[in-house]
Amino acid sequence: MKSNILSALVLMVLPLLPIHAQKVDDYGVFNHLGVGLSAGSQGISIDAAAPLTKYLELNFGVNFMPGFTLGGDAKLNINTSGIPAYIPIPDNLNEVRIDGDLARTTLDFRANVYPFGGNTSFFLSAGFSFGGKKLAKLTGSNEAIAQQPILREFVSANIDKYNLQFDEDGNVNGDIRVKAFRPYLGLGFGRMTPGRRLGFRLEAGCQFMGKMKIYQNGEEVDTNDFGEKGDDKISDIIDAFQVYPVIKLTLTGRIL
Repeated sequence: MKSNILSALVLMVLPLLPIHAQKVDDYGVFNHLGVGLSAGSQGISIDAAAPLTKYLELNFGVNFMPGFTLGGDAKLNINTSGIPAYIPIPDNLNEVRIDGDLARTTLDFRANVYPFGGNTSFFLSAGFSFGGKKLAKLTGSNEAIAQQPILREFVSANIDKYNLQFDEDGNVNGDIRVKAFRPYLGLGFGRMTPGRRLGFRLEAGCQFMGKMKIYQNGEEVDTNDFGEKGDDKISDIIDAFQVYPVIKLTLTGRIL
């Protein structure tokens, strides 16, 4: 799957090569400094870069993902056989909405290789992203459990295959975590230190995040084979994004 993604990105970028070539014959060791402002799948990014030669450029960036929320109705795993007969099961003890707040900040360190030197601005990029392990904060609540806190001993919310426990107020809280160190491979077109004062840069790649896990109170949540999932986007994210797609469109400027 990873090779198919990179192959598709190559096919996307290669047609642009003969159209947008820049002349960069005078790039030496740290004799230029470029900055960039980007928007893309990592949020809003601010970058700084300097060349080592016309074939190699070092890039440092900071990414700010704005606070937005994904969520949906999660299924409840209810141990009906364990609930004492004297405790009535409310009608509103069914699904619970779980929301994930994806606001976060990450750092990028990358080396951009321009295999054709000054003849084109096509590049290959390798490096890593570094940030907090918490990818998203999870919150939800259930009114029935808030009214009868004893029910929380027999009920859990199901996200992907993780059992999230409720507190005495009927709230469920947790977070999605990934590796703090995340390798990156990509390619694109354009230089962070453009031949002219201003330029544009398109980049696409893959950030290898590893398996996502859900934590509560600092500990990994137990999993089960509950089977049926709710209508929540968070489970889809956990299933899909061990490899996170990166797309960035950057306005670049050379200040030295």
